Amino acid sequence: MRFEPAFQQATMLRRYKRFLVDVSLADGTRETMHCANTGAMSACVYPGFPVYFSISDNPKRKLRGSLELVQTPDGHLVCVNTSQANRIVKEALATGFIEELAEYEFRSEVKIPDEPGRFDFGNDDVYVEVKNVTYLRGDLGVFPDAKSDRATKHVNALRRCVLRGKRAVLFFCVAHTGIDKVAIADDIDPLYDAAVRDAMAAGVEILAYRCQVTPKTLALDGSVPFLGSSSTVA
Repeated sequence: MRFEPAFQQATMLRRYKRFLVDVSLADGTRETMHCANTGAMSACVYPGFPVYFSISDNPKRKLRGSLELVQTPDGHLVCVNTSQANRIVKEALATGFIEELAEYEFRSEVKIPDEPGRFDFGNDDVYVEVKNVTYLRGDLGVFPDAKSDRATKHVNALRRCVLRGKRAVLFFCVAHTGIDKVAIADDIDPLYDAAVRDAMAAGVEILAYRCQVTPKTLALDGSVPFLGSSSTVA
């Protein structure tokens, strides 16, 4: 995805009430913006460091700005707007960039078979659930960054799809330029870790792809290794 105009730069001041951030604009003006991220944003909030935002022309919005990217002290860029992950993956699925899924056509927001809820993408044969990876801990990208009952529910639903004879994929969209390998943060959410291990044993596939992240472009760049539970990684 290319953005015209490109995301604008500001300086991070603080994040609060989960969905709000205060930033300082280039002219020194302080502005409150929307933060579309339900997670803890661990290692993604650095007061005094650059961030990048988009501006909406929707007159009904209370806040015109949306936080899109943050810069870490190491100079890495992280896409913290979790809604972008699905857009990135949707584009990659449509163009056949994800080699493992290139043979299929997908629909968005597909109902989970025989139970409540929806997967991010799917068709009659395969279901895909996308998770956004932004937490770099040491030299390892981990998910989740906070306990997530919803993520566990989705993994269990993927496992049940496989047991019904369907193909199911848990897709980690790595939206951090410093991450080149991914694991489950079993110390943060052991129930999610157990659910992923059970899902893999049943035949759920795990894919992890890293993104190009710039103020002008967001796109998948290529696959990275998935290493399982973080506590088992040397």
